[in-house]
This record gives sequence, structure tokens and C-alpha cells, in this order.
Amino acid sequence: MVHYDGHEVAVVSTMGGAALVLHRTMPKGWIRGFVHRQPVVALSCAWALLGITMPLVIPPIRRKLFKLPTNQYEDGHAPYADKIVLPKY
Repeated sequence: MVHYDGHEVAVVSTMGGAALVLHRTMPKGWIRGFVHRQPVVALSCAWALLGITMPLVIPPIRRKLFKLPTNQYEDGHAPYADKIVLPKY
């Protein structure tokens, strides 16, 4: 079971709501026009979205698939604290 902190949920829900309001208030095809008119800004927005979602996606993947060390970003008091993998060195 994936456990998300309240701060993570707050950030994602706020950004999701802002994206929904932005999409609903802009004219049809605004994303395509944004990418064609301002490609650098559009790419920066895509990287920012990727950077925000990586901490939510990567730790569960590392935990489930690879059994790689996860001690750098895990909380010892979390319900999944017994699944923390420490380095072998």
C-alpha cells in the first residue's frame, strides 16, 4: 500500500485544481498554441510537472520492483518502516 503524506496530497490537489481552472478558462486549443508560441516556457512547465511528480512516483517503484536502498527518503515512523531497505556497505 502506498502511503502519501498530507503535504504531498495538498500540493498535488492544489496544482490539479489550478490546472483545471486554467484549462476551463482558456479557449479551445490553448495548449497547442502555448507550445507553438512559447516552446521554452512550455518545456519548462513540463519539467516542473515532472519534477513535482517524481517524488510521488519513484519511491514506490524503487520499493516494489528493485529492492534498492530507500533509507534516504523514508520516515522511520511511517507504517511501512519495516520495508525500508538499507545499503549493504
